[in-house]
Amino acid sequence: MKFNMRCFIALFKKDFKNSFTNKNVLLLLCLPVMFCLLYTMIYSDMEGIPTGFVTILCIVLVLSIIPVNILANMVAEEKEKHTLRSLMMANVSASEFLLSKATVALLLVVLDSFLIFICCGEGFLNIGYLLIVITIVSIGLLFFGALVGLLSKDQMSAGTLSSPIMILLMLPPMFANMNAFFEKIAVAFPTTSFKTLYFILQDGQSLFSQDALIAFGVAVAWIVLGLIGFTIVYKKRGLDD
Repeated sequence: MKFNMRCFIALFKKDFKNSFTNKNVLLLLCLPVMFCLLYTMIYSDMEGIPTGFVTILCIVLVLSIIPVNILANMVAEEKEKHTLRSLMMANVSASEFLLSKATVALLLVVLDSFLIFICCGEGFLNIGYLLIVITIVSIGLLFFGALVGLLSKDQMSAGTLSSPIMILLMLPPMFANMNAFFEKIAVAFPTTSFKTLYFILQDGQSLFSQDALIAFGVAVAWIVLGLIGFTIVYKKRGLDD
């Protein structure tokens, strides 16, 4: 697949602007931040709330929604409005098209996460580290979002196909502490990797501890699986079937 940087920059500007004009994308983008503000106000005066509860809950929401659902919606919107073929006829390559949308989605993840960290009162040094972790975790999920976008014909089907993946990403970190069985299963999900690395930072543990290495390993494994899955689907279906 050929790649033209000038074309990519033009697409990136268009996609970034469109992400704030698409009502579906804008709503999904605002949800985690709105929940963060709501939970922060509700739990501010309550005792017994675990440290980082609101932060983890909202960041897991960001990681479950933006890389998978919003990216899929962005790809499906081009198909639905029949603008994808126009772009292809204008010599826009598949790599430029997909990388532009994936980069915008990653930027939106970082932006949402930063706002949540500010609302939750995280220190700026911690925020830098956590944003790096979130970026690593997001890369694998972006492949799955792009995969869903390839399989979707319109935004409605993109929402339907991405919903099971979103639920699958949201539930493990939330139920990991219920019993040993859930805890073992939850380790295999990248959203749990963020939770693990967040607490490692809060507790001042080493990033080379066993738990940290497992968490990073899971994130890398999802990148590999996502890349393989996306490549297989892309070769079979192409960008615009």
